[in-house]
Amino acid sequence: MSMLILPALLLAIPNAPPQGPSVKNIFDQELAAFRLAQEPDGNYGTPLDTAHVLIAMALSPRAYREDDGPFIRRAVEWLIQETDALSLSSSCDRNFAVAFALHALDADRYSKAIQRLRNACPEQKDGWRFPEGLQTAASILGELKPIDSLPTRAKICAKAARAYYRDKKAIPPPSPKEVSQAFDQGIQYLLSSRGKSGLWEIFGHPEPGISALAARALLASDSKEAKEAASVTLDFLKDLQKEDGSIHGGHLPVYVTSVAMMALAAGERPEDKAVLARAANFLRATQSDEGESYSEGDRYFGGIGYGGDLRPDLSNLQYALQALHDSGATSDDPAMKRALVFLQRSQNRSESNPKTYKKIGSGETVRAGNDGGATYMPGDSPAGYVRLDDGSLVARSYGSMTYALLKCYIFAGLTPEDPRVEAAVQWLGHHWTLEVNPGFDTLRDSRAGFQGLYYYYLSLAEACAVAKLDILEGSDGQEHAWRTELQAQLLKLQNEDGSWVNQYAERWWEGNPVLCTAYALSALAKTR
Repeated sequence: MSMLILPALLLAIPNAPPQGPSVKNIFDQELAAFRLAQEPDGNYGTPLDTAHVLIAMALSPRAYREDDGPFIRRAVEWLIQETDALSLSSSCDRNFAVAFALHALDADRYSKAIQRLRNACPEQKDGWRFPEGLQTAASILGELKPIDSLPTRAKICAKAARAYYRDKKAIPPPSPKEVSQAFDQGIQYLLSSRGKSGLWEIFGHPEPGISALAARALLASDSKEAKEAASVTLDFLKDLQKEDGSIHGGHLPVYVTSVAMMALAAGERPEDKAVLARAANFLRATQSDEGESYSEGDRYFGGIGYGGDLRPDLSNLQYALQALHDSGATSDDPAMKRALVFLQRSQNRSESNPKTYKKIGSGETVRAGNDGGATYMPGDSPAGYVRLDDGSLVARSYGSMTYALLKCYIFAGLTPEDPRVEAAVQWLGHHWTLEVNPGFDTLRDSRAGFQGLYYYYLSLAEACAVAKLDILEGSDGQEHAWRTELQAQLLKLQNEDGSWVNQYAERWWEGNPVLCTAYALSALAKTR
């Protein structure tokens, strides 16, 4: 996933003062240590120890699932092989722990194994429960001692993960008044961050991309001051239009044209219709299609990139399709139809993506997996790769691109019943989390999942709204009302001055509070 490119000096934002390790940090440290202790056959010790490790991984803030890697997948395979023997045993605590782990990872897929384990102890129908009382995940993790063995550490981490999950579910959703107050505070932050030009500036000069994103966020407000500030930005963007229809200040013509179109379309000003029409034609002309001597057999057919890069990507494509949609394009638009080819090739679903690709740089074979999620472009993912037994690779699916895929599928005319859409929605439900951008290997790099976090929030909100989803079902069968959960998360992360900023991963320019605040406000607007 790529985003707005800004001067590196923007990232020189002071970090928060040092604090003690957070619950998330402690889980990261412990789970990384467990991973190193995994046996060749996949286990982490006894079935009970392995169940404890899997519970900790599944219910921790990272919400790991089987397709995150062999550290989960092979452990589950080992446990499943053991279930026949376990179901003949009367060790109820162990059996219920294993059943609980399988339920947390994928309740539907392992329903038969779960039932066999529970049937072995008919007098204890309830099995494992979430910890009762006032003990929090932090206090439970505080019981860890340096001399503790792996079984002891796994047991404590499993209990802490259950408490974390319990407490997260118990947090009441924010009231409409609280959401409105947070939204208004964010709007005021954007207004106060303008330069002398009345726009959002870099080194004293208006920055078109950020200004467009900020204006789009302002236009979701009822404030007269916000709308007037947005109008100044729309005039600025309109005056930037080039003869070919693009709108930019000399850099990233496709990306900036897309976000400028979103802002202009949100303004709903009659005088901007001709500007939007010319810009839409520019975007159509940049698509990798027959006009550029591409055929459907070419890897990147139907995609759109930054404009200076010969490789299209799903991030730019979703912005371009959003811009076309906002300016009036329908699913019958030829650009939408051509995009469908690229979209399918960016999805880990071999039935609709049977081709193999060469990994950029190494030439290794990359093929589609079958988890239903999406990558950055066909055969490529910044979230990494999984190596299969035959030596080929699968590009890892991750959250923001899977939401982008879902949104674009709907723009292209696919229905909720289409198996490609269903596969994407299932991946999103099974990887539901607001703590990180899911899909990255955070056991190797604890900050990886924070990359593009606010872009992820916006992609989530836009995709769910376009797809008319109210609920996403987790792998454990729990239903997630995305609107209220996203509202609660964004309100929790808002700074006192009304801004949002990614304090954990500044990659993709999320160390800039104006950019993150624009993302957060546009996401909040989709929840109201």
